[in-house]
Amino acid sequence: MKNILLLFIILSSFQFSCSQKEKEQNDKLQVSESKFELLANGDLRFLRLTGTPYERGLAHGKALKTDIEDVIKLFKEDIIATTQRDPDEFINDFLAQTEYIAAVEKYTPELMEEVKGISDGSGIPLETIFMHQLADEYWFNAKDITTHSCSTFGVDKTSDLPSFTAQNMDIPEFYHGFQTAIHAKEVNSDKEIMYLAIPGHLGLTGMNNQSVSINCNTLMQLNYSKTGLPVTFIVRGVLSKNTQEEALAFLKEIEHASGQNYIIGGPERVYDLECSASQVVEYRPFANSIFAYHTNHPMSNTDYSTNYKASLLQNNKTVEEGLYECQRIKSFQSRFTETSQAITIEKIKEVLSSRDTDDTDVVSNRLTYASVIYELSDTPRFIIAPGKPHEKEYLEILWK
Repeated sequence: MKNILLLFIILSSFQFSCSQKEKEQNDKLQVSESKFELLANGDLRFLRLTGTPYERGLAHGKALKTDIEDVIKLFKEDIIATTQRDPDEFINDFLAQTEYIAAVEKYTPELMEEVKGISDGSGIPLETIFMHQLADEYWFNAKDITTHSCSTFGVDKTSDLPSFTAQNMDIPEFYHGFQTAIHAKEVNSDKEIMYLAIPGHLGLTGMNNQSVSINCNTLMQLNYSKTGLPVTFIVRGVLSKNTQEEALAFLKEIEHASGQNYIIGGPERVYDLECSASQVVEYRPFANSIFAYHTNHPMSNTDYSTNYKASLLQNNKTVEEGLYECQRIKSFQSRFTETSQAITIEKIKEVLSSRDTDDTDVVSNRLTYASVIYELSDTPRFIIAPGKPHEKEYLEILWK
């Protein structure tokens, strides 16, 4: 009888083990065969991912393989036009002369696994996919000092309204037409993130279901580093945090590769931090302001790069004068003042869609890839216009 019972237990354990392995294999198969949806009349690719970081990257790479190939081709053409060099040689040299991979492995090693998954899924070499994540670092090291774009906004929670953060993400036009939003969830975890991306990219801006969000805009005037953590990995690093406090601590702990302004949203309050290689400084338009806005000029951080100071000297400009005057900041300043109180989503949409001058330097401009608004309430909302918001309507993407 004991032998029969023992045999039954062994057989049951074997069957459970087999069914468990079969389930894991089916889960991986399902992950690897993720398909994207087309939303907003085909203007927005939307992809839901689950699994380990590598599995999510693998699914991403497979689902968007054709788009990734097209994007990388255009990126390499930009490298040729900018550097007059063979793009593969440039990428190899760029990575050899920087320590960005080491920084990623130190601060966000799980994201390196996701990059490897994207590479394997798309068939694009790992070095190229990693370089694809380094848009800001590429600009700082190879582009003109006056390169600038993006407009960000955030407002604290009030008695009547939740907190919001928002942004027009302005990036080179060759990326346009590939607008992508991704919802990602880890297995056996309640953490979910939603972010705006380019095919093959880890994310430009986003939020999580804990109502932590990040919006960012380049500050080319500030000091940068070849050893710090690149912007893309900072974005995803923030989204991995459970609380706004953890996100702020992360921003202050790491070494920054690029000059960048970050608006970090939370359920109660938003913070605006200007970050450079040597400083992290908070900015607020005025004392006790319930909101913050930013474009592409440092307002608080004075850790200027050698290149920027040399450009000021060459053009006989002071730091206060700067190299150029940004018109976009005036669009925010005119709409949000010390008397502003009830700032609704509609008011935020209005400024993000604004074209207040006949100049090209307007909030919704030719470089605007997408516009996002994050409601950081008990039931957080991800709202996006896939393109220039004065031309494209906003839609909400649900978490489930």
